[in-house]
Amino acid sequence: MPHRIARIAGPDDAGPVAELLRAMDRHYRPDAALPSPPEYERMVASTISGREGTRFVLCLSGEGKPLGIGCFAVLRPGRDIKGLVYVKDLFVKEEARGQGIGTEIMRFLARFCLDRGIGRIDLGTDASNEGAQRLCAALGGEAADKVSYAFWTDALKRIAAVP
Repeated sequence: MPHRIARIAGPDDAGPVAELLRAMDRHYRPDAALPSPPEYERMVASTISGREGTRFVLCLSGEGKPLGIGCFAVLRPGRDIKGLVYVKDLFVKEEARGQGIGTEIMRFLARFCLDRGIGRIDLGTDASNEGAQRLCAALGGEAADKVSYAFWTDALKRIAAVP
């Protein structure tokens, strides 16, 4: 197995994190106009330095090449006040797929949870993302019978205007 490291991204990792997030956006929205690489890097640097709720698990090759990323947040209280880790995004670069990178990121997150007494990981995926569903099932994840809602900018404006 090739040498890799999965770890929480720090302030010096804004470049690799931004590269992976832009690759993820390109993968899921191939025809969309995306912000420039420096805009991604500024957003990541701001997120990390501002200590927002989002954290990034960065998976790097032994040579330091970014391979995959997990974007997550710790949410509490959760069942029995243990809380949960919510994985918003889990992405592996196309050329690194099938090499266990997603599993490595999830293994890191599982240890992160156990070390902190956190009781579970929640991860959502599009119904059409069979690769993510295979990974989750292979790791022992249980499909939850839930309905997710997204409130986009127009809805936020309508909601915010309500007295």
